[in-house]
Amino acid sequence: MGATERIAELMKVMHEREIGEMLDFAEFLLAKRDRETTEARATLDKYAGRYDGAKWQREELYDRAGLR
Repeated sequence: MGATERIAELMKVMHEREIGEMLDFAEFLLAKRDRETTEARATLDKYAGRYDGAKWQREELYDRAGLR
């Protein structure tokens, strides 16, 4: 039995108030997912275009003054 079927079975024995709380929680989870998606896209937009696609050599990365 999947989660959807299990939730449907539980709702059959719950009071209307409890089902309302489940609905509120489900809507909260969806809003949270939307907010996280929006924040992730904003981060990607913030750094869009900064990488020019130039190739780099791993050995050159170790030859920086800050690593000595």
